[in-house]
Order: sequence, then structure tokens, then C-alpha cells
Amino acid sequence: MATYLPTNPVLRGLFDSGAAFGPLDRDAHPNQRCAGLLVLDRLGADEAALKDFAAQQDARLQPAPEAATWPAGDAWADQLGKAQAWAPYRNLMGQWLFYEDAGDMLYQTLPPLLRGSGGAGFAGLIRTAYAVQAHHRQELADALAYWASCHLALPPAGGVRAAARPSADPQPALRRLHAAPLSRRSWDHAVQAVAREAAFEQAVAMVVPDAQLVQRLSPLAAQAFAATGAPLAAQLVISAQALNVLLQFIDDEALPAALQDYWRAFAAVVCVAGLRDAPPPEPRTWRVILARVRDCRDPRAICLVDSCRALEKTYGPDPVWRQAATRALWA
Repeated sequence: MATYLPTNPVLRGLFDSGAAFGPLDRDAHPNQRCAGLLVLDRLGADEAALKDFAAQQDARLQPAPEAATWPAGDAWADQLGKAQAWAPYRNLMGQWLFYEDAGDMLYQTLPPLLRGSGGAGFAGLIRTAYAVQAHHRQELADALAYWASCHLALPPAGGVRAAARPSADPQPALRRLHAAPLSRRSWDHAVQAVAREAAFEQAVAMVVPDAQLVQRLSPLAAQAFAATGAPLAAQLVISAQALNVLLQFIDDEALPAALQDYWRAFAAVVCVAGLRDAPPPEPRTWRVILARVRDCRDPRAICLVDSCRALEKTYGPDPVWRQAATRALWA
């Protein structure tokens, strides 16, 4: 396979040193070290700023667990959703990427992984998309290992008839979804509980996802985050752009199911995101937003701003992108 190396030698070295860390920080939040570094570099952060961000993240992250070998002969999807499987998955994904081109590997792994994309608030999907953009083999192996280990398969849809007039527009369906009480155990537990409800499946069945699904969902997610600042709403925005990055590795045959899987996960996360109606902030200009984000050290806020910029470039100007970015930096 091709060698995956960033063009910036400082960034390359910082990505290399990221192999020392596991998938979570000491508060059990996802490792977003690579994503933050990549965005800051794209925004023109200097060497000192990149090293400062890396040092702050390094102090928070847990060390990588002891290496483990993937069991010979086991199918790669056998341990999806098992948090303790990150180390063997890291071994498997690293070997896979050594012998096979990343694009070919992603064509095989993404459809099954997207069946559980909502795990940990889409963190596996998001980290994988940034790893693809970083062109760094070890980071991609670690990202895919994390997605596999936090994979969250929702209960299969069943027993609910399709809507009489299904639509590609998700907004009416999202309006029918009611907020669910947050589980004391985890977001993931709450998401799975929501997905078992008949009312959830009835709302989801109102929508037939098409190629414009992300275009329709992403501004709704940005609007929700701009109004609430809810962490899961931020993840919805970032996940939409992450899916845009990865769709190039989904073939036409697998695309309808992949979009349906993402739509179900998106709808379930909406139910537990803690959203409410509130006025969004007055949007700052991109010049002001970008000047502030270069000094930011919160990886979620950095990725949110990056995603809003990318979504605006893809789908066109809309104040909602700057409103969400403003909320992230001036909460």
C-alpha cells in the first residue's frame, strides 16, 4: 500500500507519537488528538501551537493498552462493539493496512461499521474520517480499531409498516421524536433503549434516505447545536461532515443501506441529545471565528468549526454554520 505521511514534518512527528496513546482520555472521552492537530495545521497554526495542543492532549490521554494479537482465523467483525477488543483490533487493522491499500480496505469495512456508527456519539466515525484526511497509516488503524470496539448496533427494525407516503425530508420525522431521559449508564445505553421503541421506528420509517441525506440533516444539526450547545448536537454536526468524507469509499450497491444506517443512528442520538428550543447566538464572521479557533485547545470545538466550514463550502452559505461555530467558541 501507499505510505501515509502528512507533508508537514512537525505534524508527521506528532502523529507518529500518537501511537503511544489509547482510544480514551482519563475521563473516558474519545481520543481526538489527531483531529485537533490536523485542523489546527490546516488553519495555519505554527509549530509552537501544534506542539502545545499535543502536549495538552498527551497529559489527558490514557497510554495504549498492552499489545494483543488478533485471533488467527476469526472473522474481523466477530468482536464488534466490545470495548476490550481495541488492542486486538489495532493489531488486525494495522496488518490489514500493511498488506492492502487503505481505499480497498475501507470499501470492505465501512458498510458493516456504519451499522453501528452512533456508538460513543459517532466518535469512531469521526476519528476515522479525520484519519483518512491525515494520510497516516497508524492513526487510521487506531481509528478503525476504536470504531470497531465502540460499534453500537441498534435493534433491527421490524414490525413497523413503512409510512404511506415516505419522504426524503427528515425534518417532519425528527419533529415527531421526543426527548428521552438520559441513561445513568451511558449515552449508548439510552440510544439503544430509544431504538427499541415503536414510536421511534414509526418516525424513522417516514424517511427514505437519498443522496441528499447529509445535505438535509447537517443544517438541522447545526441549528440544534447553535441553539443548545449540547455535546451530542455537536457530534451530529461533525458526524455529518465525517460521513461526507467517507462516502467516497461506499460503492453504489452498499450506499442505500449505509445511508439508512446513518439515518437511524442520527435519529436515535437526536432523542437523547438534550435539545431544546432557544435562540441561536448572533453569528460572528469567519475571519473572527478562525482567529479565535487557532488559539482553542478544545478538540470538539475545533472539529465543530472545521466541520461547519467544510459543510458551508459543500452546501453553500447559510448563517447556521457560523451560528454553530460561534456557539462552540463563545459558549
